[in-house]
Amino acid sequence: MTSGGRRNNRRQHRQLPTSEYYPGAGGDTEISCCVKYTVFGFNVIFWVLGFLMLLIGLWAQFEKNNPYSQLNRLSKFYLDPALLLTIIGAFTFIIGFSGCVGALRENTSFLALYSTLLGLLLLAEMIIVNTSFLALYSTLLGLLLLAEMIIVILAFVSKDWIETELKTRLDDMVILYRDDPDLQSLIDWMQVDWKCCGINRPDDWDMNIYFNKSAANLKSEEAGGVPFSCCIDYHDVNKQLPNYACGHNVRQLKLPQMSAIIYLEGCLPKLQQWLNNNFVYVGT
Repeated sequence: MTSGGRRNNRRQHRQLPTSEYYPGAGGDTEISCCVKYTVFGFNVIFWVLGFLMLLIGLWAQFEKNNPYSQLNRLSKFYLDPALLLTIIGAFTFIIGFSGCVGALRENTSFLALYSTLLGLLLLAEMIIVNTSFLALYSTLLGLLLLAEMIIVILAFVSKDWIETELKTRLDDMVILYRDDPDLQSLIDWMQVDWKCCGINRPDDWDMNIYFNKSAANLKSEEAGGVPFSCCIDYHDVNKQLPNYACGHNVRQLKLPQMSAIIYLEGCLPKLQQWLNNNFVYVGT
C-alpha cells in the first residue's frame, strides 16, 4: 500500500463516529435523569438533617463545657447525648454529602463512598433481621432480668449514695428555678403532682436568690415566699387561671397559717417513696 493510501486510511479512521467506540460519549448520559435527581433529592434531605444534627450536637457540647453554663451540672450522663447526636449527625452528613455530589456530578469516588456506607448500614440491618427471633427474645429477656436484678441490688446497697445524688440534683433545680423555663415547669409539675414543697421543707427555697428572705432588701415580691406550685389551691378566685402570687411572703407566717396555704412536706421524701414502691414492683 502506498503512502498516500495509508494517509487516507488514517484520515478515515479519525473521522469515524465516536459512538462506535464509546456509546453515549457524545450523546445522552448513561445514568437516567429520573434516577439521578431522585437520588440527589433524597440525599439533600439527609445532608441538611445531618448538618443540623451536627450543629446541635456541637452547640450542646460547647454549652456543656462553657464555664458560664449550668448544663454540665444538670446532665451528667454516662452516655453523653450531645456526643451521640454529634456522631450520628456527622455520619448522616457524610452519607448525604457523598450521595449529593456523587449523583449530581456523577463522581465515581463519592458514589463509591456512598455505596460503601449504605452497604455497611444494610449489612448491619441484615444481621439484626436474620437473627433468630427466639434467640433474640431470650437474650433481651435475660438482659432485662439481669438489669432488674442489678437495679434492685444497687438500690439497696447504694441507697445512701442515691439519696445524696438526688438531693444534689434537687438542690441545683431549686437554685436554677428562674434560670431555665423547662426546669421551672418540671419543678412546678413535681410539686403540684406530688403535693410537696421544696426538697425537705418549704424553707429550702431560701437557696434561690429570688425567694431568699434577704431578697426583701432588693424589693423582690417573692422574698420569703415559695413558687405558686407549692400552694394547696393555686387558682384564682374564678378557679380558671393560676394565682402566681399565692406563695408570696408565705414563709413569714406562723406554722398553722402557713399549713393552710402551702404544702409542708418536701419533695425528696415523696421521690424516695416513689422509687421504693417501683423498686419493690421490679423485684417482684
